[in-house]
Amino acid sequence: MQVLVSRMSSLNAVPHDAVGLDSLSREADQFGLGYLWKDFESKLPSLFIDDATHSRIGVVMAERHWVNWVSAPEELCTALEERVPKLIIFNRYNSWSRIDVTIECFSVAYRLAGITPFFLHFVIGMGLKFSSKDEDFMSCYSSFVSKNNCLVSSPSGMEAHGDSLWGICYNIRHFECHNRDLEDPWSCRQSALHQSFSAVSKQPTWVIIQPPEAFDLTVDSTPHPMALHLRYLHAALANWRDYLDSFAQRFRDLNQQIAIPNPYKKLKINFSHEQHLHHHRGKLHHARSILTNTRNIFNIIAEHESAVAQKHNLCAALHDDFQRKLRNVSQEVDNYIETSHKLLRISDDLSSMYSKIITFHGQELQHDTSLKLAHLAQADTSENKNMAVLVDLTYRDSRSMRIATAIAVFYLPLNLVVSFFSSTLVWYGTAVDVAENHTSSIQIRREVWMASVAAAVLGIGTVCWSWWWNWREERKPVTRLQSSP
Repeated sequence: MQVLVSRMSSLNAVPHDAVGLDSLSREADQFGLGYLWKDFESKLPSLFIDDATHSRIGVVMAERHWVNWVSAPEELCTALEERVPKLIIFNRYNSWSRIDVTIECFSVAYRLAGITPFFLHFVIGMGLKFSSKDEDFMSCYSSFVSKNNCLVSSPSGMEAHGDSLWGICYNIRHFECHNRDLEDPWSCRQSALHQSFSAVSKQPTWVIIQPPEAFDLTVDSTPHPMALHLRYLHAALANWRDYLDSFAQRFRDLNQQIAIPNPYKKLKINFSHEQHLHHHRGKLHHARSILTNTRNIFNIIAEHESAVAQKHNLCAALHDDFQRKLRNVSQEVDNYIETSHKLLRISDDLSSMYSKIITFHGQELQHDTSLKLAHLAQADTSENKNMAVLVDLTYRDSRSMRIATAIAVFYLPLNLVVSFFSSTLVWYGTAVDVAENHTSSIQIRREVWMASVAAAVLGIGTVCWSWWWNWREERKPVTRLQSSP
């Protein structure tokens, strides 16, 4: 048998008639699950491996305490020939990898184990992944198929009998230690179980994908056909107590940081603590959702067992014993759900305290900032007062300068006149006139015009130099602006 997987983008599906899945396709249509079959067919390349040498299927027979690992479809057919309770095990390398079987081996297991199409709901969630997705889906499906004229061996030969096939399948999410060097030592794992029970052979057949680590890979010939469910559920719940206790320990450590009365500044609580607590709350919400769905699965298992017990006239003692044990496990799940509610309430209290502490820190910082702004305002007021004093002093100095300027303006003309008459250009002496009258007179030299010309030239030169200087200073900013890029 050969896998015909097309890698072309236009042809994603595997021809189911080539690998013996045509009956699965027909049954899916009969159950109204044609859409599920199309989804399964489109995802086949990412669900199963291609290399038959890496295919490993575990087969466990009743009362044989070992696992027979086979790789080829022929070996699987031989291992499933015996009419005894049997367990088929499909493994995965990790939670994001394919199922470690080929499509041919899965087809053989489907035909010989009586797998119902409802099981495809869980198979398509076990494929290759590159990121976290589809981590919340959990469900349980119970089915009953009546088959007429089924050939059954008897002491007188092969006889035709009416057969009925009971099927139940579900997936369980649980937590296990991943043994990696990470802050959170827990990983969420997924396991799926399918059981078929024939009314004629009276023998159950089990299929488990990625069984929990605590599950014992054995099958017992017990009088009750559904007894293996109890061992499987106990194994899936084995780590819940430690997992929830890890949250209790973390919350206890976080609570000790704020339980002892201290000033706000000594608590050292910041926004990262809120983010850390939010991360834990998200995990707790996910855990509570898983527990709630698990509890609903228990209810469907109880209803399915009651229907099987009634239809096949199981001993009342066996029926009551199974229901009692299932109620015990259900009560354990109820306790875990209540514990998750308690932890979420504790996280709410921690979040409220963190919010109040951060709010008070903000108020203190706002108060300190207000005080600093008040000090700055006071300092600014003092500076304004000093500036007012300086302005008053400047006003007084300018008033004194105006008075001095007025006095200087009054005396400058007088000083000019006195300076002129005190110069060598003017002198006093006697003059002899024609009548020879001896009188005193003021005499001005003829060269006085030179002083006048020099003063005029100096004044004009001073005015011209002042104008040129002012013109150059006014052009400097314009020149800089024009020269700048």
